Amino acid sequence: MKFGKQCVSNAQTRQRNTSKLMPVKTEVIRKKENLPALVLVHGLGSAGNIWKSLHAGLEDSFTIYPVDLPGHGSAPLHQEGLDPQSLAHSITRTMTNDHGVSDFHVAGNSLGGWIALEMAALYPEHVKSVTALAPAGLWHEGPTQKFPPSLLARILAKISQYFLKLAYRLPPLKAMGYKKITHLWRELSFESCKDSVLAMASSIGYSPMWKAMRHKKFDAQVSEKIPVSIIFGDDDLTLPHPKAQVREVAPKHSRWIIVDNCAHVIMWNYPKLTVDLIKRTALTPR
Repeated sequence: MKFGKQCVSNAQTRQRNTSKLMPVKTEVIRKKENLPALVLVHGLGSAGNIWKSLHAGLEDSFTIYPVDLPGHGSAPLHQEGLDPQSLAHSITRTMTNDHGVSDFHVAGNSLGGWIALEMAALYPEHVKSVTALAPAGLWHEGPTQKFPPSLLARILAKISQYFLKLAYRLPPLKAMGYKKITHLWRELSFESCKDSVLAMASSIGYSPMWKAMRHKKFDAQVSEKIPVSIIFGDDDLTLPHPKAQVREVAPKHSRWIIVDNCAHVIMWNYPKLTVDLIKRTALTPR
């Protein structure tokens, strides 16, 4: 344990000395005062509005901060580093400096789950729990391909954004955009498809962020005092088992959960279950 704590401390020092604050944007969704803060981090090519279906279930227990990463949603893109560690630094600085929030829980999907783990490793004094929903980064070797697996979805999003209702009603087009993300693509609502298409089509940070994460993996230490849940669907084609779900890469004390009949974006298909998993991770006494 002494060795692990020392590694975290050294990583914190390196990151804080070399990183710059980046343009991260977030709403503040507050139904009641004095609730614990929950930061929600989306994946590559997405935006903070991907969490909309969870707000009703979460807002009685948390003040919600759904983040837009640089070049995604409403957040601008500059020349800062876009690797997961730098993004973790930027989100934490935004919470502490811009919002005055020093303690918060974090949940993230895909790349956002990786960023959430980096936040816990770099800032154990701020992060109180991590719910990583199908997190990227849990592999022995980082991705090497030049283009991300979701490139076709981005191309289709750029085209179909101009005739969304028609594209939604054409099963071949809907399947091309979503079949690799979820085998339950037929059940996706128009609202979810619209939000994801517009987010993907406008995400100018999509390619730069992919380049920044290539050849990398999660390899930091997370304090055992921080609860960590890692949740994968049993039919995740985006980050498949076993190649992208290597347990020994994750924090050793992580609670692993496999969701039946579920794909990569868990909150699309099972919003109530996702809310419950976040609450159990963040609010269950240890």
